[in-house]
Amino acid sequence: MELIDAHTHVTNDDLDLYLEDVQKAKDVGVKRAMLVFTQEEEVEFMEKLKGLDFFDFAYGLFPGDVHKDYKTRLKQVLEAHQKFKFKALGEIGLDYHYDDSEKDLQKEAFQKQIELADKLHLPVFIHTRDAAKDTFEILKATPPKYGCMMHCFSESRELAKEYIKLGFYISFSGTITFKNNRRGLESLEEVPLDRLLIETDAPYLSPSPKRGKRNEMAYILYTYERIAELKGVSVKELSKIVCDNYARLYQS
Repeated sequence: MELIDAHTHVTNDDLDLYLEDVQKAKDVGVKRAMLVFTQEEEVEFMEKLKGLDFFDFAYGLFPGDVHKDYKTRLKQVLEAHQKFKFKALGEIGLDYHYDDSEKDLQKEAFQKQIELADKLHLPVFIHTRDAAKDTFEILKATPPKYGCMMHCFSESRELAKEYIKLGFYISFSGTITFKNNRRGLESLEEVPLDRLLIETDAPYLSPSPKRGKRNEMAYILYTYERIAELKGVSVKELSKIVCDNYARLYQS
């Protein structure tokens, strides 16, 4: 059985300790993980990890970090992609959770990053928080040409249907294991197995029974087990499906 973590972050700045997390993930069957960077200084950490043959790497301008200087930041994103040849551009999107969100700038930066991904022939993955309507309108008007994953999906089943129509992949995190996550369960029902991905979003969103603790890639097994139960397949079958979906989206 081989598991994929479709979206994770660096959870420890100490390389030796982080490599212990990697080994624990391998011990439960994780064979590959998409490691996501959102800050320029994080990219330096990638240099220490790229020889592992365990990670794929992605980089994008996180919506909550979009300010008036975002075009300068986008140049840095482009330069990093040209240097390191990442597998995806992300996470990008919209986040209106805070009152000081610069919504117009976020939408502008979101659209420009979709254009950049198309130029680089890269898929994207999408962060959306309290911005469902605007996120969908932008993605419907300008769907990414090389694939798209809705990261840590928490929207309605109706939106899940619409994103499936657009040919996107839907990724679920440890929150799908929460008993009170009714909307997540309803959305999962709408996602066919050939459009499904699974992630940790570590160090965030630990699944039950690790809820409240720092998330690790190894904990993804709990999420696979719960989704397999809900979808009526074995964990082994689900892991093969997710591996195939991941390879199809990221050409790996």
